[in-house]
Amino acid sequence: MMVAKKGSAHQHSRIVVARIASRLPEGPMVFQTHPRLILAVSVLALMASTLSCRRNRPQNQVTRRGEDVLASGSGPTVMDSVPGDAILAGGDVLFSGVAGGDYLGVGGNQVIGGRIHGSIRAAGGEIHVTATVDRNATIAGGNVALDSTAVIARNAYLFGGNVRVNGTVREGLSASGGTIILNGVVGRNVEVAGGALTIGPHAQIAGNLRYRVSARNVHIDPAARISGTVTALPVSNRWFVWHWLWMLGFLVVGIVVVALVPRFAAEAAEILRERPGRSALVGLGWIILVPIAIIVAAVTVIGLPLALLTTAVYVVLICLGRIPLAVWLGQQVLGARARTGREGVLLNFLVGGLILLVVGLVPVVGPWAMLIATLLGLGTLLLRAQALREKQPV
Repeated sequence: MMVAKKGSAHQHSRIVVARIASRLPEGPMVFQTHPRLILAVSVLALMASTLSCRRNRPQNQVTRRGEDVLASGSGPTVMDSVPGDAILAGGDVLFSGVAGGDYLGVGGNQVIGGRIHGSIRAAGGEIHVTATVDRNATIAGGNVALDSTAVIARNAYLFGGNVRVNGTVREGLSASGGTIILNGVVGRNVEVAGGALTIGPHAQIAGNLRYRVSARNVHIDPAARISGTVTALPVSNRWFVWHWLWMLGFLVVGIVVVALVPRFAAEAAEILRERPGRSALVGLGWIILVPIAIIVAAVTVIGLPLALLTTAVYVVLICLGRIPLAVWLGQQVLGARARTGREGVLLNFLVGGLILLVVGLVPVVGPWAMLIATLLGLGTLLLRAQALREKQPV
């Protein structure tokens, strides 16, 4: 039976997350020596947790679309067998059933158990996997953990501020983040990039280990078994310069846009607070589908001008997409001190924009945080523009 009750499911998923998190070991000293990384992970989790900020929503919702099941709300829970894909979005997400297809999840906290015959694709703040997965796992979040009972039959691609692998990955593992802790079993090669790497005493790697991590932040326990070669790759910081230039340009353009249309920016930020899930889906659809439409139009002579115009609009919206999220972040930081009117929106944007600037500087985690920011912000811009269009008289 599928459960989607707001109170019990919400509390139950929080308890499960807390219990699993309490069993995980402490992270290495990198979080004590890299304050930017702490801020990055916190903001990444904050952006993901916007899914739990929806107000005036009476209950969770479960919808069947053929063999697929879609569950959303403050604490959606699915404990039954799903013939197709299981798609869950909410503040606290709990899946412990059997999915005949893939698991797709977006939420602040996610606990993924049971059996998944397809692949896992999940993004959020806290993601804990205890499931048996017959194919691949692609997960991005503030904290990502494969519990000791988790089994990934093929490859695992993990991205997060804190990544822990205590389970089994039968083929290859690719992990990127601030801190990566590997204390499980990997059947093939391991590729790691991040701020710190710890290979625990119970780790077993049947292939090669390649890591792009500063040597002072790498610890490989002598009891770990690595069958292949261990290769340290050079760490490059050239992208910092480009990121500074890009983000400074974003701040300048954002100030101009917010000063010209402060009400639009504030209302877009309000949409982000009320409908984060829909904003993320609309932003993802725009980023994926519009380039396909541009390519289709460009192959014809008649459609080439339209393709060029659409490309220009596409690039402009991508550049402006983070403005609503920056305004929202500023509102969260300032709280009751946030002002109203044009000056208040500008101040909110500057505070949020500076946070995004710092977060984006963190290697590996920064680009993923910026991608989430772009998806959410772009979706809110499009939803707000649609709302204005619907209000116009015919």
